[in-house]
Formats: sequence, structure tokens, C-alpha cells
Amino acid sequence: MSAAPDWDLTPFFSDVTAPDFAAYRRALGDDARALRARCEHLGTIAADREGWIEVLLALEQFGARSRHLGSYLGCRTAADATDEASQRESAGLDELRQDSDKAWVAVRAALRDADAADVDAMLADPRLADAAFYVRRIREKAAQAMEPALEGLVADLVPTALRAWGRLYDQVSSTLRFTLAVPGAEPVTHPVAMTRTLLEDPDPEVRRAAQVGSGAAWETVADTTAACLNAIAGTRLTLYRRRGVAQFLEPALFDSAISRATLDAMMGAVRDRQEVGRRYLRAKATRLGLPVLGFQDLIAPLPRADAARLGWPDALARIRRAFGSAYPALAELAEHAFAHRWIDWQPRPGKRPGGFCSSSPILGESRVFMTFHGSLGDVQTLAHELGHAFHNWVMRDQRLWARSYPMTLAETASTFAEEMVVEAALADPETAPADRDAMLDARLQDASVFLLNIPMRFDFEERVYTERAAGELSVRRFKELMEEAQRANYGDAVDPAQLDPWFWSSKLHFFLTDVAFYNFPYTFGYLFSKGIVARFRAEGAGFLAQYERLLRATGGDTAEGVARAVLGVDLEAPAFWHAAIDLLEGDLARYEAATAGIGAR
Repeated sequence: MSAAPDWDLTPFFSDVTAPDFAAYRRALGDDARALRARCEHLGTIAADREGWIEVLLALEQFGARSRHLGSYLGCRTAADATDEASQRESAGLDELRQDSDKAWVAVRAALRDADAADVDAMLADPRLADAAFYVRRIREKAAQAMEPALEGLVADLVPTALRAWGRLYDQVSSTLRFTLAVPGAEPVTHPVAMTRTLLEDPDPEVRRAAQVGSGAAWETVADTTAACLNAIAGTRLTLYRRRGVAQFLEPALFDSAISRATLDAMMGAVRDRQEVGRRYLRAKATRLGLPVLGFQDLIAPLPRADAARLGWPDALARIRRAFGSAYPALAELAEHAFAHRWIDWQPRPGKRPGGFCSSSPILGESRVFMTFHGSLGDVQTLAHELGHAFHNWVMRDQRLWARSYPMTLAETASTFAEEMVVEAALADPETAPADRDAMLDARLQDASVFLLNIPMRFDFEERVYTERAAGELSVRRFKELMEEAQRANYGDAVDPAQLDPWFWSSKLHFFLTDVAFYNFPYTFGYLFSKGIVARFRAEGAGFLAQYERLLRATGGDTAEGVARAVLGVDLEAPAFWHAAIDLLEGDLARYEAATAGIGAR
């Protein structure tokens, strides 16, 4: 086990305490203050067009530099919760951005108050080529902004209010540990980051002990996590009310660059087809020799004699084969990531749970964070995050604002990359039958996540925001809402006596401070990528150039606009989403047939 992270962050900075870091941070702060001061002396866009163009260009460059710094600090704080210097600098980054946030307050006010003709004239400047969509979106969002003085106050308060609750949750979750008490074995203490891996253990007693033990650990910090969630939701709702936002889903829809009609069409199709996920879970229960699954069994592996864990070299070999056989450009990016140490993968005390891909627009590089314990699920996580890295890689020559894509489209490349791993394994004649069966199971497990688990999270969060408008929710109420959402989505495919009432507390996504409803875009990306995979199957390698055009277009239009222009599909129509779900039926039929054969024996 390594005592230090596996990735190489030195292309960012020598160290968080090094002179190059201090100089960079100091210059960034100076530039933010200068930007704020400059905005105070500008008139209207009609009167000071050149000045506002220069401010926009400076803010774009500041954004790139700020993301570079934020990516570095995000990687360091995730990798080591005891890194006090990085934690301190991360908190300071929020304060550093206050001046740039206030410059943005002035920009939004100027765009909101400008005539359309003046905005058009400004955007016709060649220096803002490929930035029109981004700037117009700022103007659109500014229509719901408060007065500049109040928005400036928000910029002052956010670092020590809203974001502080997110940092508190990160600190609590990264240091929390639990006792795994398996009957007949000595109790063992694990970080909660280990929970997912233990839930993939073939032994049902280990899975049950992991669920019970981690739940007991989350219960010890439940008052804290409930306070975090209440504060984050409450702050958002207060700001929405003051800004004239009619419905709390509107900001999430805007940030996701989709219409309510698209969300309703997708979620309607998902609700109509949830039996696809439930049928898989019923068949899996038969495979596991259980009358019905408990929540702790949802990601359990299939029974097999050779259930040994994969080594890290084995995982890399699987990625190389999968990407190499399906998509050489993706394989080349993965090889570059391996060779240049972009991935922090080993388990360590103090390492934050979860996985992510973080990219620097300055370097044109990414870093992948995950904890690898040797499961097939870990290989898929690696493929998923490398898909994100590939998306950033193919856009690296574009200006920052042209590659600022919404989360709905951000998940497209990652989910597509996961599909490549499964496709390659299922198509390879040398893949052992047990491995092929396990990969088919993993594929359908993904389907159950996006058709059942993600909608469960969406339902829970929607209820939380609805009820939080009337006051704070108790720990008991959070648990009740979580169990209600689980029963509604999983139906009889999961034992109602074996739910996970602490899921709300353990899921980082509910505690993100920069984005709300970090759930439905996952289902969007999954189903959208299913449609892309179908095109790839039908058209072969010739489709990949079109796919990369789609990735490069993701920062330049709404999701509906990108899909219409590049693929010629209508995302506001349920037909697209039903067609994507139809692709699961063949896998499900094969799985159920194999399960019936097992039952017959």
C-alpha cells in the first residue's frame, strides 16, 4: 500500500507550499482585484463596448487559471484529508474568487440591462468568436439576478456559508471509519470509502456487515450531515426566492442545458420502463440464491469459483484491450494517462470516497481519482473517468467558454467509455464464460442504477427541496424520505425490510455546493450514450469522427441543439428515450434465459 498518492501533480505546481504555487496564487488574487475595480468604472455596453470586451476576455482567462488552481487543490484534498495546507488553501480559493465573482456581478448586470442590438454588436467582435452561446447564456441567467449590491453580498458570503458546509461534509466523510463485524470473524475497522468494495464481496455476510457497520458510522455523524444538507438546500431556496426563480428545478435544468420538456420526456420513459431494472434484480436474486435482494446486495458479484480480485496491471490490460479494439484514439489517451501518472488509484487512510476526473484548461491534462480494490466495478469506474478525460482531451484546443459543457453532456463520453469495456469483453472469444456472464451482469447492473437508483435520488432530492421550503428536516425525516424513494423505485425487487435509510448521508452528490440535483444528468448521459453506442454498432468506426464532433460541440449549444445538429434526434420526444431503453432488452433476455437455466438445475 502506497503512503503517497499515485498521480503526478508536479505539472500543476511543485508543491502547495512551494514558491511557484505562492506566486501563482498571489498573481491570481491581484488580477481578480484589478478586474473588480475595472468593472466599477465602466459604463453601459453601448457606451463602453471595448472595455466590456476586454473584461470578458480577462474573466475567461482568469477562469482558466482559477480552474487550474482549483483542480490542483481538489486533487490534493481528495487524496489526503489530513493535508492541512491544501485544506487551508482550498478554503482560501473561495475567498480569492470573491473579487472575480463581484466582477461577474457587474458583467451580468451590464448584459441584463443592455439592448439586444448592443449585445449582438459586442459578440460580433472576432475576439469573442465561439463565445456567443456562453455569453448569451450569462445574459439569460442574469434576468433572474438580484440587484448588483445584493449579488455582491452573496459573493462575499458564499465561501463562508454555502461552500463551507460542503467542505465540512468532505472532512467528515473522508475521516469517518466503521467496524466490519462479520459473524465468526474478528472485527475490522475500515474507512467508509471501503464500503462500496465490501458491498461487492461474494459473501452475503460481509455485504450485510458492511451495510450495517457503515450505516452505524453514518448514524454517529447524522446530526452533522443533516445540518449540512439543510443548510445547503435552505441557502439555495432563499437565493432562488430572492432572485425570482419560480421552481427549484429551474436552475438545475438551466445548468444542465435542457428544457423541462426533455426532462419530463426522459423521466417519463424511465418510469414507464422501470420493470427492465426490476426484472434484472429479480433474476439476480435467483443467481445469488436469495428470495429477494436487500439493498446491500444490489452490486454483489455473481457466484463463481474463481472470484479472485484483479490486480492493477490486470485492470490496465482490460482497459487497453477494450479501448484498443473499439476506439484507438481513446486507447491512446488512456495509454498517455497511464504513462504520465494521471491516476491516483491505491487505497489509503484519509483518502476521500468516490471517484472523479479533474482537468486543467491551462495544461490540457486531466487527473483521475478513484480507489481500486480489484473488482470489475473498479475497472468500469476507471473506464468511466478516462472517458471524462478523453472528452476534455478532444476539446483541449478550444477556448475555455467553448468547452464549458453541461453535466448532461459531460456524462456522455464517460458512459460511452464504460460501454466500450463491456462491448469488448463480450465480443472477445477468449473471454471466459464466467467473465462474460459477470460483464453482462455489470452491464445490467448499470441499467438498474440509471433506471432505478438515479431516479430514486432525484425523487429524494425533489422531496427534500419541497419540504425544506417550509423548514428544516430532521434526521428521522431524511431517513423516511430516503426509504420512501427506495420503495417507490425498486418496488418488490428489493426487500422493504432491507433498505438503506442512511444512503442520503453517505452520498456525496447531495452535498455538492456548486450544483444541485446531481442525479438526473447521469441517467441522461447513460441513455444518450446508449443511443450513440447504437449508432456506433450500426455504422462502425466511421461513426467515431461524428462522435468527436459531438463532443467538441457540447460547450456550444443546449443538449437539444447538439443532439439535433449532430445526430438529428429530438430529445423532447419520448421516442428517443424509449429507443435507448429498448437496447437493454436483448441483454436482459439473455440474462433471464441463463438464470432460468440455473434455476432448472
